[in-house]
Amino acid sequence: MSVRYAMGAGRWQIIRQLLAEGLLLGLLGGALGLLLAPAVSSLLIHRIAGDPATDLPFSSSLDTRILLFTFALALVVSVLFSLAPALRFLHPDLANSLKQQSTTSAGSQLRFRRALVAVQIGLSLLLLVGAGLFVRTLHNLRTLDVGFATDHLVSFGINPRLSGYQPEQVFPLHHRVLQMLSSLPGTRAVAGTDDPDLADTNDAGNIVIAGYNDREDEDMDVEQPAITPGYFATMQTPLLAGRDFSDDDVMGKPNVAIVNVAFARHFFGTPQNALGHFIGFGGSRQKKDTEIIGVVGDTRHARVRDDIKRTVYRPRFQLDNPSGLVFLVRTWQPPDAALSGIRGAMQQLDSKLALSDLRTMDAQIADNLSVERLTALLAISFGGLAILLAAIGLYGVLAYATEQRTREIGIRMALGAQRGSVMRLVLVDVLWLAGISIAVSLPVSLLLARLLRSVLFGVSPSDPLTLVMGTLLVGAVASLAALIPARRAALVDPMKALRSE
Repeated sequence: MSVRYAMGAGRWQIIRQLLAEGLLLGLLGGALGLLLAPAVSSLLIHRIAGDPATDLPFSSSLDTRILLFTFALALVVSVLFSLAPALRFLHPDLANSLKQQSTTSAGSQLRFRRALVAVQIGLSLLLLVGAGLFVRTLHNLRTLDVGFATDHLVSFGINPRLSGYQPEQVFPLHHRVLQMLSSLPGTRAVAGTDDPDLADTNDAGNIVIAGYNDREDEDMDVEQPAITPGYFATMQTPLLAGRDFSDDDVMGKPNVAIVNVAFARHFFGTPQNALGHFIGFGGSRQKKDTEIIGVVGDTRHARVRDDIKRTVYRPRFQLDNPSGLVFLVRTWQPPDAALSGIRGAMQQLDSKLALSDLRTMDAQIADNLSVERLTALLAISFGGLAILLAAIGLYGVLAYATEQRTREIGIRMALGAQRGSVMRLVLVDVLWLAGISIAVSLPVSLLLARLLRSVLFGVSPSDPLTLVMGTLLVGAVASLAALIPARRAALVDPMKALRSE
């Protein structure tokens, strides 16, 4: 550009050319983004959903307004960054610009470019640390013991009232469904509940305990799922004290209940001490006529990341509220075969019954963690994109700096410098740049990570493993980006370099 200006080209003519080049790059980049957007969006949604039947908490279709906004933003940014070189020609210095070695690696322009790359490296480290924390959180939630075995467990719901069944017909139908499911090949255990675990449901209410004086601020609200006999065997939740529900626990028989360990320890100290106590449901005026006959292990209820809640289980057929029920089937078969068999058997039993949410427990847990999975995936995507852009920027700056130092490198090699020492010269420069960026970014990462404390699970905002892995990844990418310019510098022919000067 300096040569063109020296040969008579107008100042504004050159500025317009630079802006036109920036606009062209913006158009090409925006068009490429529009072409890639559907494929990338589809890939992300597939990775997030896992199961095509999973209900996503967002729309999966591309929004035209967002596409147009991002396209326009790409154009504006391209034009704005084209102004930086264009502004140089408002006050051109032709004498220095025409000297080939006037701009060296220590020049002000190169220092500015290095500073921008350092900022890119720092931002990529921030995003990578955030991505690492979210990935650790998702891993911790996936491997968390939820209190029951999740493998080979299938669930589905039916609501007979929506299919025309009268209230007095609901319980007999539930019994027929349980018997039919038990007779399916490969079935290990069958049960039902009106408040399934990890389905993001909550059926809670107040209780009163005979002989227990609750504090004024004490929370007496507990989960109250109604279950059929065999529920704990189906879920493989251990019975720690007392007995399980039986087929005799129906209406007209003494009211009974089973509580979890959290309930027993909070109110009675130990599971064994909870047996034989009577409780009532509702306010203090309600009858305390339900005897605690058993204590089972704790399970995660509404969501995987929720705290363990105090729970009172009641016999489903002892309650006079016939409604929908969720059935759980533990099988020896592969999940796909079990799903197909259940669907066919229910069709034969009554084709009018609509099955809802027929899926494996693993799929249900994946749906339960959809928000965490989305957050982790987006964080990884943004972190990977940031480190890629930082690598491209670092490569560009190093390639330019190496080109400007051709004469210096030629002199070094003419005086006996080995190719390895020249490569180390470039790589050490990169490591210093990356090291300074990391040293500045790490404290900022720790401060920003504290803002994520509420969404993390089982991992500290200052997790050493995440910080070390993020730092090593940034250092490795920076070194890889510097290899090509370093190798090019090592291959400089000192005779040609000096002759060109």
